[in-house]
Amino acid sequence: MKIIYGTSCLEYNILGHPESPERVKLIIGALQENHTILKPSSVTEEDVEKVHTKEHWKKVRDGDFFDADTPVIDIKFPLLSAGSAIKAAEVLGFSVSRPPGHHAGKDFLGGFCYFNNIAIAVRKVLPKYGKAAILDIDVHHGNGTQDIFLGDKDVLYCSIHQSPLFPGTGLKPEQNCINFPLPHGTGEEVYLKYLEKCLEEIRKFEPTILAISVGFDTYEKDPLGGFKLNKESYRKIGEKIRGLGLPAFFVLEGGYSEDIGMLAKNLVEGFETR
Repeated sequence: MKIIYGTSCLEYNILGHPESPERVKLIIGALQENHTILKPSSVTEEDVEKVHTKEHWKKVRDGDFFDADTPVIDIKFPLLSAGSAIKAAEVLGFSVSRPPGHHAGKDFLGGFCYFNNIAIAVRKVLPKYGKAAILDIDVHHGNGTQDIFLGDKDVLYCSIHQSPLFPGTGLKPEQNCINFPLPHGTGEEVYLKYLEKCLEEIRKFEPTILAISVGFDTYEKDPLGGFKLNKESYRKIGEKIRGLGLPAFFVLEGGYSEDIGMLAKNLVEGFETR
């Protein structure tokens, strides 16, 4: 698997904010020895506006917003992160970039997210593939991704997430968006059971490409989540995703523990197992 990564995403840092450059450094440190690293390019305004409104673009560009969790940053960072996701979709790789994206909707941001990276990437490659499924394994529901694709007959969104927890959405299935809210303390056995349910929904949908919103905040030591997955759980998740036999790409979302590098390594190795 090729890794999409540019050092530019390390250039901004908000003191004390959990979404820090260190998390990306740890992942790259764990993956760079055995994987090819490709550099991303920025996306265009046109690419962004295929999933976001023009008003949202202007809001991020001008810093014309206030969100306690999502500070004003230079627009070049969200643009590069979305570009990294597109590159991952094109080469079927893993976008290791920041800021994340799955909480950004058509006309809103939040939860550390400005533009919805995986949505922009899926929309970009959809003409080539025809039908896409998005599997969201972050501990938080991807409310932005659901907002963008709700009712889209060519895209299936399936999320396994903790509830109650930010952003408080994803409490039930809605049209093409399959949601599995699970309680605080959910461990590997229950989690993998619901992952199988998601994978079965994906099989029934018969997509020709799979996009994975990867969150490592389902880990038992993560400070922002309450799930109890262990290090080896991610290897099993990777193996199960691989079992679908679909062209697939991965986009980094959350994950804030000091073990994130090992978790990413296990996920990738599980997926690469043949």
